[in-house]
Amino acid sequence: MAETPAVLRVVIASDNFLTREGLACLLGGVTGIEVAARVDSHPETLEAAQRYDPDVLVVGIRTPRVVAEATIEAARRLRADHPGISVVVIAESGDGYALELLRSGAAGVAYLLDNGVGDLDTLVAAIHDVHGSETVLDPSVVNALVRRRFATSLEALSVREIDVLAEMAHGYSNEEIAKNLSVSQKAVESHVTSIFRKLRTSDDKRFDRRVMAVLTYLHDYGELNAPHFPPHPR
Repeated sequence: MAETPAVLRVVIASDNFLTREGLACLLGGVTGIEVAARVDSHPETLEAAQRYDPDVLVVGIRTPRVVAEATIEAARRLRADHPGISVVVIAESGDGYALELLRSGAAGVAYLLDNGVGDLDTLVAAIHDVHGSETVLDPSVVNALVRRRFATSLEALSVREIDVLAEMAHGYSNEEIAKNLSVSQKAVESHVTSIFRKLRTSDDKRFDRRVMAVLTYLHDYGELNAPHFPPHPR
């Protein structure tokens, strides 16, 4: 008698209705996969892990960055508290979020981008691969992470600080950054201060610290030649 194939229990998490229900509909018809639950908030994700003990959490990110960060943090906490659960993230972009998720280990993690998932087989393969403790990353994410690996000046920054610095590099004011990232202007000001401190930008009045921080960002991402900054006073 042939052995009954193992059934992978999957929990789908996304605060976007179409993403959540679309993934459930697609995966619900796949032999060997059981959609145990569909949840739309971060507390519910952690509760579902406790209740259904899934093999794989599939996370769809279609949200503003402030919510995406909470989603990734929930997935990271889930991996820390339940190391037996693998995670597949499907996102529009965001190598910074991938790095945040991978900080606690790459085994059993997939980070896919929308335009890289061309068919259901790709998603199903990723689910099985992460359940086998493999790592699956979209090629563009790998390239971004490799570039970031050499961006040593920026390693001390958090994902949110990188977001703020990227907005600064586009020339946005603190007020505009707050609107773009859906946070308060006070929070942006706090992040900017932290960026200056972590990048050790000189507080010499002859130099614009904001410009220096942006030049560091552009240099470390390969956008310009090495900047010549005055050394930070020790």
